[in-house]
Amino acid sequence: MMKFLPKKVLDIFLQYCELTRAYSILISIAPWFLTLCWALIYEPSFVDLFLTLIGIISLHLGVNLLDDFVDIKKELAKGKTIEAIDFGAIKNKGRLILNGSFSFSQVKKIIAILFAIPSLIGIYYCFAIGLPMFVIMLLSAILCLFYPFATRYYLGEVVIGLLFGPLLMSGAFMALCGLWSTRILFFSISIAFACIVIVHSHALMDWEYDQKRNKNTLCALFKTKENAIKTLIGLISLAYFNTVFFVLLGWLDKNTLYVFLTLPLAVELIKSMRDYIAVKNVEFKPKWWFGPMEDWQNIEKSGMAFFMYRFYLARNFAFAFCVFAGLACIFG
Repeated sequence: MMKFLPKKVLDIFLQYCELTRAYSILISIAPWFLTLCWALIYEPSFVDLFLTLIGIISLHLGVNLLDDFVDIKKELAKGKTIEAIDFGAIKNKGRLILNGSFSFSQVKKIIAILFAIPSLIGIYYCFAIGLPMFVIMLLSAILCLFYPFATRYYLGEVVIGLLFGPLLMSGAFMALCGLWSTRILFFSISIAFACIVIVHSHALMDWEYDQKRNKNTLCALFKTKENAIKTLIGLISLAYFNTVFFVLLGWLDKNTLYVFLTLPLAVELIKSMRDYIAVKNVEFKPKWWFGPMEDWQNIEKSGMAFFMYRFYLARNFAFAFCVFAGLACIFG
C-alpha cells in the first residue's frame, strides 16, 4: 500500500518510523493480538479494538524515542559533542537526532504526543472501568518513565517483561471486555519471558559498548558472554515451562501448547547468538519460517545485517509465540 503514497509523504513516514524504531512494534502488537483472541468470545467493539491498539503502539514508540533521547542527553552531559556520540553496534540508534534531521525541540514534542495519546485513552478507560484500570495504567506509566534509567539497577529487562506481558495483556483484556482475567495473567508470564529474550539478545550483541558505559544488563549481571547465552536458553525454557505448568494444572487450555511450534525459531536464535560470540564472518540467509525481516536489502547495504538478523529472530520468536497461542485459542 505504501508504494502508492507520494514519495515525499512516504519519506516522511519512513523517517518517523526510523526515529521511533518502529521495526520493534511487533513486540507490542503480538501480546495485543493474543489478548484479542481470548477476548473475541465477549465480542469487543471495533472502537475498543482501535483504541487499545493505537494506545499500545503509541506508548511503545514513545518509550523507544524517550530511551534514545535520554541516552543522547547522558552522552552530552559527559562532555561529548553530538558528532562524537557513538552507540556501538547499534548504528541506527538515535541516528536522525544525531545527524540533525530532528532537533531536540522536535523530539520532545513527538515524545509528548506519543505519550499523550495512550494517556488520554487510558483516562477514558479509567472512567469507563474504574479503579482496576487506573492501577494498571498508573503502573504502566511509572515503568515507562523509569525504563531509561532501569539499567542502573539491572532492571531494564524486568521492566520490559512487565510492560509487554502482565500489564499490557491484563489492561488490554480489561479494556476490551471490562473484565479481569486470571488466565491472561498466568500466560502473560510466558509472554514476559519471550519479550525479555528480545532485550537480552539485544544487550548481548552490544556487550562491549555496554561494558564501557557500565550499563547494568542481565548480560553484565552474569559476567560473561557464555553465561549470557545460558541465560538466553533459560529465558526461552521458562517461557515454555510456564505454559506447560499451567496447562498441566488445567488453568490453560491444552491447545496453548501449540506455542511449541516456535521451537525451531528459538533454536535458530540460540545458534545464531552463539555464532555471534565464536564466529564473526557468517552469512545471513533469512528463510520464510524465520518470520518477517523487513527492508532486508537496505539492512545488508548499511552493514547492520549481523545485528538486525538476530534482533529479528528474537522479535519474531516472541511474535510467533503469541500468534500460535492466539490462533490455537480461536481454532483449537
